[in-house]
Amino acid sequence: IGNNADGARRGGGGGGNDPRLVGPPAGPLLSPEAILVRYAYDGGVHSQGRLCHLRPSDPSRADVATGSDVLRALREDGVDLGRFRASVYEMEVTGGGWLPLPCDDDDAERDAGGGSEEEDEVIVPLPPPPTLGAGESVVDGAIRSSSPASPSSSRRIDVKLFRRDDVHQCVDAALADQASIPSGKLGKSPGYFGVGVVGGKTEANVGTLWRSSYQLGASFLATVGARYKRQSTDTVKAPTRIPMFELDDWTDFARFAPSGVRYVAIEMGGTPLGEFEHPPNAVYLLGSEDGGLPKTVLRACHEVVSIESLRYASYNVAVAGSIVLYDRMIKMGVDSAKNGQQHPSTDKT
Repeated sequence: IGNNADGARRGGGGGGNDPRLVGPPAGPLLSPEAILVRYAYDGGVHSQGRLCHLRPSDPSRADVATGSDVLRALREDGVDLGRFRASVYEMEVTGGGWLPLPCDDDDAERDAGGGSEEEDEVIVPLPPPPTLGAGESVVDGAIRSSSPASPSSSRRIDVKLFRRDDVHQCVDAALADQASIPSGKLGKSPGYFGVGVVGGKTEANVGTLWRSSYQLGASFLATVGARYKRQSTDTVKAPTRIPMFELDDWTDFARFAPSGVRYVAIEMGGTPLGEFEHPPNAVYLLGSEDGGLPKTVLRACHEVVSIESLRYASYNVAVAGSIVLYDRMIKMGVDSAKNGQQHPSTDKT
């Protein structure tokens, strides 16, 4: 039904003349005191973000919400605050910027240091609950407007979720594993990498990229915002040999991405490939041939690498990804003794 409603709104049919499928979708009734948290992961946009209700810890205070209230609402909605740091948008002092909220992981450090919760707590001022305007009425405790858009429908706090830097956690985990192995030590890790295509359009090129990715040692593949149909250009059938994940949007990708991995955008205008140092653990991200990666995704990436050329600067997705991954293999010098994979053949006969 949801897909038919989308088609009806676009005038594309699907629902025919069924009046239940025509026009905008029905929305929930919100009480005048309702507080909503709208959140998006770094790289996404709030207009496509997710909503959840906030329940103030002090119901008698209708004019403020605390950072702890916001974090509790996010946690109850399934956000992993161990992997992502929540920030609220601050306007009063800076004119616009993301202010990190103290999180549960900081509680032990704060208690050990003798700090108080009041010193660390972030207070978010809220506008007063709306009053009834023209064309509005209260139905079952909620404001209902006769107009299609009401400015007094709810109160909202915008939150952005940034990935935490868990390099130290990764190192500690590796040392702990090393200590648990009798009479043995862990060798230097060659790292791992995955390849993701955001909003891909030309499936034949994606098939070629999957083949190259498998050949050059990728640990996983991912599509974001588009499904992949097996292509004849992928002669090795890469998704049957290494995992391939089909993710609906950037929010799903942000939740999926392994801890400690670096986002590397392959896009024009970045560090020239000849000068680029590949991070040990990375996800290489490519966009569509015509539009490239969205700007929001580029801002969320740790690195941007571009490929030099003599004439025309733009490569198609398959060629660009293959060149960068080959460059990684050559520069990192990973051999079969370290990564347990078959080394590229050097037999010229």
